[in-house]
Amino acid sequence: MKIDRYIITTILKTSIEYVFILSLGILLIFLDEIEFAGLEIKYLILTLAGFKSCYFFIKGFRRISEFSGLDLKYYEFLVFIAFNISVIVLSFGFDYLCIYKTDLSSFSGIPQGLSNGSLFFKFLYFSLMIFTNIGIIKIVPESTEAEILVIFEAILSFITIIFILSDFISLKESLSSSSHKNGDDT
Repeated sequence: MKIDRYIITTILKTSIEYVFILSLGILLIFLDEIEFAGLEIKYLILTLAGFKSCYFFIKGFRRISEFSGLDLKYYEFLVFIAFNISVIVLSFGFDYLCIYKTDLSSFSGIPQGLSNGSLFFKFLYFSLMIFTNIGIIKIVPESTEAEILVIFEAILSFITIIFILSDFISLKESLSSSSHKNGDDT
């Protein structure tokens, strides 16, 4: 199975953008660790998560629209979507960790005394369960901020899974036919 160079190039370019987004999460953890004064970190996390969710949605839809005009194989499209989903899950895992670090009571079901790596893994697992709607989780959001983050991820999950993955072929056909109609008009 050979993956088109265009997909690989697109993934690499998108990776650079996503690394920047993920580094914002790491910066927020650092700001909270040094107890950065004069700023309510959890509201900054929520604001950035809202913008990030919009960004993921817009960027993903633009890429899908772009891909629909190309002669891509379905598996090539799935590679790109798998990459996007991985970044979304990873990013929200960081967000949950950030919220938890700012307020330890924001989630219940977290064992005490975990290292930062183990704690991040717990939130990565939590994020994956939220995104896939599997629902096998012992972690429960307890604060409004944590619940809002879960809502952001659930909306992205719904849009990604239902609207994009389940109907890519129809989307591709409709965008192709509308571009042909627009081309015929000129």
